[in-house]
Amino acid sequence: MRGERATMGKSLLDVQRELRIKASYIAAIENCDPSAFDTPGFIAGYVRSYARYLGMDPDECFNHFCAESGFSVAHGMSDKASTIRKPGVAPVVDDQPRPKARDPFQEPRMAFVPAGDSFFSRIEPGAIGSMLVLVALIGGIGYGGWSVLREVQRVQLAPVDQTPVVLSELDPLAGATEPADDETDEVQTAGAGVFSPPRSEAMDRLYRPQALDVPVLVARDAPISSLDPSTVGAFASRGMPNRGQTVAPDGSERQVASLTQGFGTDAAPQTLPSLAGQVTLVAVRPAWVRVRGSNGGVLYERVMNAGDTWQVPAGETDPSLNVGESGAVYFAVNGQTYGPVGATGTVTRDLGLDPVVLTAAYQPADPGRDEDLQSIVADLGSSVASVGSGATALPKVLADNAPGVMMIAVRPAWVRVRAADGSVIYEATMNAGDTYKLPATDNPATLRVGESGAIYFAVNGQTYGPAGPNGQVTSNLALSVDNLTQSFAVADASDDRDLGRVVAELADLGPRRTD
Repeated sequence: MRGERATMGKSLLDVQRELRIKASYIAAIENCDPSAFDTPGFIAGYVRSYARYLGMDPDECFNHFCAESGFSVAHGMSDKASTIRKPGVAPVVDDQPRPKARDPFQEPRMAFVPAGDSFFSRIEPGAIGSMLVLVALIGGIGYGGWSVLREVQRVQLAPVDQTPVVLSELDPLAGATEPADDETDEVQTAGAGVFSPPRSEAMDRLYRPQALDVPVLVARDAPISSLDPSTVGAFASRGMPNRGQTVAPDGSERQVASLTQGFGTDAAPQTLPSLAGQVTLVAVRPAWVRVRGSNGGVLYERVMNAGDTWQVPAGETDPSLNVGESGAVYFAVNGQTYGPVGATGTVTRDLGLDPVVLTAAYQPADPGRDEDLQSIVADLGSSVASVGSGATALPKVLADNAPGVMMIAVRPAWVRVRAADGSVIYEATMNAGDTYKLPATDNPATLRVGESGAIYFAVNGQTYGPAGPNGQVTSNLALSVDNLTQSFAVADASDDRDLGRVVAELADLGPRRTD
């Protein structure tokens, strides 16, 4: 029967819909299972009806069903035909006990209904491993977030930088004792006469700057509002240099004749003052000029009048010039006048003041083409001398053959002079322009200086020195005329710009003694 149904292409549901017989009964007939029927009396009719539906012999099919399933037809009065069964008693078919009644919902015997699976059969081992990995990942992420939250909420405390009460009661000068005289030489530093005792950690903390109770406020326009037009800029109260005056690199103004006093030779009227290798600006008519250094800072800026001069500092490398009236400014290089800077009425910008470049780029000036230049050169040439090469002579601080030796300081320096018997006759920190004349003694005194490059000597109307290289200490230097003139050469003003300025001031004003 199952084969015939398959040949017809019918399913159990199709047979149920056409015969009005349950699909479970059709499946029980094909499986020869009489126990699937509720009433055995309808089995014969169901089998014959299903056989006729399949086009088979009903009686032959029923006989085969009874032979294979062991089913037999019971008369109406027998127990086998009864539909009421005693609980716990299985019906008997052909003297054989029938199987116990089953629950059709728990054990459905239908081919089209899938059998139920157990709970553990639905769990796959791979799914268990994936679940464990997922749980571990969620736990790691949660622990990381919790750690970050704790780190963010942590409050760190730093000690306040305050002086302890114990240290505030200490005497800051308790350990600052003056060393003995024989130990003074070891604690003196170059250029200063200050003792430097070792500082302990307690002293460092004691002198540490304290926090201000009230903050220091600086106005936004403080740098501009603090400028005084009477002291800086083109309207400074010191005024413009007059005709025949020159402006030194430090901003001081002096007559040209006083700067060059004692040079020994007269310059020709057609030349202008200039040290060897340096450039001097000369104005023959009013003109605004500005000179900037290599670092961009302004070295000189003002309106130069006719006859004003300004010498470029020797230590400046690659200065640049701006001129508002190019035809009114000339150059003096190595005793020769060059220029003008440019055409009359034009502006010149960023002109390099290199002596080599200027002498190559400009022709010597012709006073015949500029009447103002001719008059200015004549005025300056009457009182100024130029030195072509060699060492620059200096004004005489002491007269020729004057007895004794004079020390001259061009920068701050600590000095000590001892007599022949070892006693200290002079000890001080000499500032720029200070002098000290040694007393006449039978045996020469000795000198110890902390900044050797700042001390020079005036002997017999000449300046000698310096006492040694810059930044070094010189000890036990005999201050005799013979020793100084034989050990040192005549000082050259071109090597030390402070020397020329200090000696010129001393020649004009007289030595400023410090004894």
